[in-house]
Order: sequence, then structure tokens, then C-alpha cells
Amino acid sequence: MADKQKRIMNDMLDMLKNKFVKHYEDFDESSQRDFCDALISAKNDALRDGKESAPYLTDDNLSMTIFDLFFAGTDTSQQTFQWLLLFLCYYPEMQQKLRQEIESQIGDRMPTHEDRNRCHYVMAFIAETMRYRNVVPLSPLHKTVVQTKIGDHTVPKGTAVTLYHHNILNNPKYWENPHQLIPERFLESDGQYMTSRNKAFIPFGVGRRVCLGEKLAIADLFLVLVSFLQSTQQYDIVLAKHSGIDPDPNIADSINPKHYEIKLVQKL
Repeated sequence: MADKQKRIMNDMLDMLKNKFVKHYEDFDESSQRDFCDALISAKNDALRDGKESAPYLTDDNLSMTIFDLFFAGTDTSQQTFQWLLLFLCYYPEMQQKLRQEIESQIGDRMPTHEDRNRCHYVMAFIAETMRYRNVVPLSPLHKTVVQTKIGDHTVPKGTAVTLYHHNILNNPKYWENPHQLIPERFLESDGQYMTSRNKAFIPFGVGRRVCLGEKLAIADLFLVLVSFLQSTQQYDIVLAKHSGIDPDPNIADSINPKHYEIKLVQKL
């Protein structure tokens, strides 16, 4: 099984590298068509300016960046949206607040990234969902490059190290009532989305190795959530009863919510 997984992984990486390298054939510095072109442009800039990062911007590494973006980001964004949708159903008062803000700030037009600066409750709802039900409870493994100390503990050089996000995101030491979904914890007293958040808000990790897709993920979640609520503005989104399953999001034992179904109920 391990050999098969390794072979599949290598095949995917080869496919991505071939697609990336093919972009060199018709690359135009003045017209960036996609993420591959953006990476090539960044590589050229680094080489031209003699930046410290230039030796690391190889085709192999840049191909891996594409792999990280599309493969690592797909499942996590999908799982986070499953939680968002479940919370919409489970907390109708939050659903109503979200709809009211979207109606007053955006209306029926297509949302843009700039709308995040106006939809403070929407952003707080997304942030609190990622805190309360983080879909990546552990950071990727890293390795210490020198012997170091953490508190009273000595960590030898070459030790594999990971960060347990869940213990920080749901720790009463850092959060009041951490086992409750409270979007307002991310709002200032005037209702503005906090620009300076709790340092314990680490759904994307910490330090120089923080998830490179953080901004993209939040932007996508915002656009998809707002578009979904706009397209269902004539309905209430509610849980459908089925199979006796209780999808209570407050009783979670995995990074995914239990299987659930939703239905749209016409507003009176």
C-alpha cells in the first residue's frame, strides 16, 4: 500500500510539474493568466533582484506549491463550509443576522473581496467557526534544526515537532466560554470585525510556516457563503430529519460534522 501511495503521489507531482513547465512556452510577463504565471513571475523577479529566496524557487518546489494550493486547500475549505452550513441551520438567529447584513451591505449584486470590510458579522461568523471547529487540529510536522528548549523541556536537534491547534483554539485559558459558538467574540464594541485578534486564533498555524493559503481560504469562504445566502434569500435553511441522526455541531468527535441534510423552506 505504501508503494502504491508513493507511486500515485509521484504521478500527481509529475503531472503538475509538466503543466507548470509548459507555461514557460508562452509566458508573458505583462499578462499573468493564472497561478502558474504568477509563480514564474515571482521566480524571475527573485533571480533578477538576487533575492535570498531565489535558489529555492526551483521548478520542483514551485510545482509542490501548486500541489499544496489545490490539494491541501480543497478538502479543508469544503469541510469548513460544511460546518458553516450546519451552524446556519442550527442557529437560525445567526442565519438571520447574516442575511440582514448581506442585504444591507451588498444587496443582490455579486459580492467582491472588498465587501469583507463591510460585512463584519459575516467575517466574525467565519472566524468563530474556524476557531470552534477547526478542520486541521494538528500542524504539519516540522523538524528542529538545532537543540532548543521549550519551558523545562530540552528538544534535541532533528526532532519532529507539531502544534496541536485544537488545544489552543478551545482552551479556556485563552477564550471565554470556548465550547460555545459566539461570533461576537471577534467583533469590537462598535460591531467592527477585529483587525487585531486574539493571539490564540491559529486555525492556519503560527510562525513562518503558517499556511500559505490563509488569505485565499478566507476570501473563498466569504464569497461562497455570501453567494449561497443571496441565492436562498427567499427561504430559510433548516435541517432535514433523517435516519434519527443528531448532527448537533456542539457534540463533535471528528473534524467533520456528522452526516446531515438540509432543506429550503419558503418564507411566509
